[in-house]
Amino acid sequence: MFRTRFFDALSLLLPSGEAFVIDAVTDAIQAGDWSGASAQSLRDEALRFVREETSHQRAHRRYNERLAQSGVPVAALEGRVASAVQELASLPLCTRLALAEAFEHLTALLSAQVLKGAAWLQGDGREARLWRWHCQEEIGHRHVAGDVGRALGVGYGQRAACLVLAALYLGMDLSRLMAQLLWRDIRSGRLSGLGLLGQCARFALRTAPGFGRIALGSVASLWPRRSA
Repeated sequence: MFRTRFFDALSLLLPSGEAFVIDAVTDAIQAGDWSGASAQSLRDEALRFVREETSHQRAHRRYNERLAQSGVPVAALEGRVASAVQELASLPLCTRLALAEAFEHLTALLSAQVLKGAAWLQGDGREARLWRWHCQEEIGHRHVAGDVGRALGVGYGQRAACLVLAALYLGMDLSRLMAQLLWRDIRSGRLSGLGLLGQCARFALRTAPGFGRIALGSVASLWPRRSA
């Protein structure tokens, strides 16, 4: 149950988060100068990125509709996420692109760990297949938002600051959503407090190496790269 709610909470975050990333990259496509072969190639990659993110968004909306059918108050939970994301929508384009790169980087780090083994996903059901497909595509296009941002002049300091901010946003929102979902399970009798503690401990022990690699990957990306 704890592992299931981890992915349920993540799915509740994704439609609004992906909308933010899609809008940032779409606005950059419209604002940028894409003359020249390399710039045109990057623009084509950005358009493919937007199509893939839109597909993810649709898939997770269907996932969330199934959650709603099971009694989860999806509209209220998604509404709070959307309100938080909307506060970021008025930021300057370069800041939004830096945040989009950060969200994509963190998502790709998590995706790489999810695909490593059964500590994260088990079985071959519909939800597991959805997550594996999503994770593979996140890893495949992880560089695009950053490349677009650099093409529009997003600097290292802004990218580093936005990575820290994005990690805080994701960590707090994911924890809040999980707490709300698990509290409903306890109140409904589907899960006991002692059972929750046991499941939490098992999940933490099995996934701790993966979370450690995510943290190390985030820190490594903050380290300034020297040109050769």
